[in-house]
Amino acid sequence: MTIYTSPYEPIAASEYHKGGVFDFIFAPERLDKRREQVAIIDAVTGAKTTYGELASESLRFADGFTRTAGLKRGDTVLLFAPNSALYPILLFAGQAAGLAVSTANSSYLADELTHAIQLAGANVVLASADLLKVAEKAAKDAGLANDKIYVVPATDGSLPSSLPSGMKPYTDLRGSPSFKPVIPSEKEAKTNLAYLPFSSGTTGKAKGVALSAFNITSCVLQTQKTKGLFDTRDCVLSVLPMYHIFGLVVMLHLTFFHGGTCVVLPKFDLPMALDSVQKYKCTTALLVPPIALAIAKHPIVDKYDLSSLRYILCGAAPLSADLQEAVSQRLKGKTKVFQGLGMTETTSVGAIPAADKVVPGSVGQLLSTMEARLVGDDGKDVKEGEAGELWLRGPNIMLGYYKNEKSTKETLTSDGWLMTGDICTRDNDGWYRVIDRNKDLIKYKGFQVAPAELEGVLLASPLVADCAVIGIYSEEQATELPRAYIVPAPEHAKSPTLTKDVAKWVEEKLAPHKKLRGGVVVVDVIPKSPSGKILRKDLRTAAAKEDMTKSKL
Repeated sequence: MTIYTSPYEPIAASEYHKGGVFDFIFAPERLDKRREQVAIIDAVTGAKTTYGELASESLRFADGFTRTAGLKRGDTVLLFAPNSALYPILLFAGQAAGLAVSTANSSYLADELTHAIQLAGANVVLASADLLKVAEKAAKDAGLANDKIYVVPATDGSLPSSLPSGMKPYTDLRGSPSFKPVIPSEKEAKTNLAYLPFSSGTTGKAKGVALSAFNITSCVLQTQKTKGLFDTRDCVLSVLPMYHIFGLVVMLHLTFFHGGTCVVLPKFDLPMALDSVQKYKCTTALLVPPIALAIAKHPIVDKYDLSSLRYILCGAAPLSADLQEAVSQRLKGKTKVFQGLGMTETTSVGAIPAADKVVPGSVGQLLSTMEARLVGDDGKDVKEGEAGELWLRGPNIMLGYYKNEKSTKETLTSDGWLMTGDICTRDNDGWYRVIDRNKDLIKYKGFQVAPAELEGVLLASPLVADCAVIGIYSEEQATELPRAYIVPAPEHAKSPTLTKDVAKWVEEKLAPHKKLRGGVVVVDVIPKSPSGKILRKDLRTAAAKEDMTKSKL
């Protein structure tokens, strides 16, 4: 067995935090020094929240969760809202109250949210005023009464003048700032559920990734060992979704640990993002490849002064070496452009670059205090320089998939190795490159799309007799796009609107990032193995040939 270790300084035994997330981020010795420092800036309104206010407001809502909502330690609150200055307060309130906080994708439609509520066993849902119709239907289908739904402001900051029967405004939960935070024991911090974000699986519906307080605090400590990159106080352009693991851990927890500032946008808007960097002198930006593409190519970029940015870190999906170089050149070489490797199951980060070196196309070196293996199809470690599936082990590896022992056993070995599904190479200096993925997941702009889920929806359509879904890469958009191959039902085979109707069927039933942006292709038969497994590699090969043919025309 060949086990690789990190070149970064490991966490010493005495450095590990032995309590919870709230007392880690807001440790008195740190909070006392930064009470008046700005923690959050609302990029839309300009409103600022200091660290003192962030801590006290979190305690107020922790008190409300406990006394008003009647939640007890170990209960679960689910957040269903886009980015806002309030979102981190509610996250930390849940942690201070000893609750598990589940972060649902704010683009979920009712069926997807129902699944999330049921899987999480949510006792209370905090839903954006923009999303009440979805939240109400999902809660009803999940068996959760309206009086368990608290409404947070819409993206414009407003609350409805009247709410659906039973629902209450979030302000009802604002209690006393004298609430004493729950601090778990060392054992509880390692074993109890703290956060439950979601990760799409190849088997269909989203899986809950169980993360402990120890996972979160360890990942922050591991990441800050990359000297010059994540060990300083930064002003961070905060456009990544806070429900996504990259935004949740790196953008929020790591920034607040160092006393930095998050400039919060409700969603990505290029002019607003550029203006925010210029106005607030952001020093770092955490992005996904499609946003990097906009920075590389959009003419509006030249109208703004982005010289304050010391680095841009791309994650959630692969960034090509060419695009990485293009972004760097667009920013006149003054801003370093990196990419890392991570997933929800690693509490966000698995590999990270060194601050003093950029290797285009590489995802960096192994995160501090982690071990790695590269494993072949035969289950044995590959030879030096050869490609293999990346296996990772360390204190930031998830507890497992929540209430899903089968998937946990398929992903985590008995001795703690996480089988990532990423096919990687490693050079002699310990730099990793992702060259393929042996899982079927499609990554659209950093969001995971499970082919099996789309196939299930397609097969429920009277238009479709059989189908398969793959991801095709778009150079133009710097992302994968879901494409469906369908065998039409005989009675609809000659319909002139067949492909449009099929695409619309999916669009009406799933979140926007799951749209069939890669198109719908009609075929006579779906390639399958003798056991009935879809041969996606055959479809990818066919798609690549189609694209080559088009490029020659």
